[in-house]
Amino acid sequence: MRPDVADYVLADLTVGQRAEFEAVITDNDIDAFAYLSGDRSPLHIDGAFARDRGFGDRVAHGAHLIALASRLVGMYLPGRNALLQAVNASFVSPVLPGTRVTVSGVVDQLSDSVRSAGLKLRIVNSDTGAMLARGRLTVGFTERASRENAAHA
Repeated sequence: MRPDVADYVLADLTVGQRAEFEAVITDNDIDAFAYLSGDRSPLHIDGAFARDRGFGDRVAHGAHLIALASRLVGMYLPGRNALLQAVNASFVSPVLPGTRVTVSGVVDQLSDSVRSAGLKLRIVNSDTGAMLARGRLTVGFTERASRENAAHA
């Protein structure tokens, strides 16, 4: 079964429009991200190592949080017509296994001339409200290629 994907185009968006979703960062998620990214730093893989460095447990990759931002853009706001063009993010607090996060984006800029939208990104601990990451996303828009253009490509 395919999850529902939002279908906004640039003209549908308004400044202040918001979308969010929740996810739980699991040990399996961290392991899978380490495998896919090739980043097997002991801070991410070895709980004892991470605790020895002052963390409560191993730490999720910052890029894993950016992957959640990509999910926000590709699935929720704007969805199927989106192309993530730029990410500027700061990681405020480490994310440990078992943390439930809320990933949210708010449209704060629209540009018809370059067919893009700016979104303010926030990732917070869903249980405590503590800020985990924040930043800005720039999103472009795709459109269906005409059959004539596709035939000449």
